[in-house]
Amino acid sequence: MSGFVASVHATTTDTQLWTSFAASGPMGDSQLLFWFDGHARFGDDVSELNTSIIRPALGWQATPNTSWWLGYARVTGHAADPNIEEDRIWQQALYRVGELAGGQLSARTRLEQRFRDEDNDVGVRLRQFFRWSKPYRQSSLSTASLSTVIANELFINLNDADWGQNDGYNQNRLFLGVNANINPSYRVELGYVNNHINRKGAEDHLNHVLSVSVIMSW
Repeated sequence: MSGFVASVHATTTDTQLWTSFAASGPMGDSQLLFWFDGHARFGDDVSELNTSIIRPALGWQATPNTSWWLGYARVTGHAADPNIEEDRIWQQALYRVGELAGGQLSARTRLEQRFRDEDNDVGVRLRQFFRWSKPYRQSSLSTASLSTVIANELFINLNDADWGQNDGYNQNRLFLGVNANINPSYRVELGYVNNHINRKGAEDHLNHVLSVSVIMSW
């Protein structure tokens, strides 16, 4: 723990905008599920496109509170690091933890296998995500159902890879925001992300991010 505290003293910073669209739901009347999310992330004080991601997946509704997923992601670096061309195979479990402090706590555990075009080494990474949401008291004037959202995702590299992945703590993303259910199919999530990135052999990096997400479900 003391090593981590020391590492955050020297950091570089950036202001960014992350936008995303996600869609998910059952395929017909079966337990088979579909997932897609796409991302465009702008950095260098929101002046240029840094990263784009496309991420489809298929899942299985194992229980009313748990689903299992297998997916693929293509990650492309642009202005900030145009040499990044990364493919990922990933597996995850989505599950509801239960009620906490008047809100609902859910979680996602994801395992990624990361492949870079310039090297054959495979980087394995674990991502643990928790999300807590609590609805506001509904006003008669409101057309959308609003909730407070607090979420955190911890990234842990499980091995070294020749293309640059180092084992151990990789990064953390803390989200504070609001969720608006526009209608039964669409919701919008808006908030701030504090994204700390551990960079071995260099200064750590901290992104201050405005996050805007549109989510469709059926």
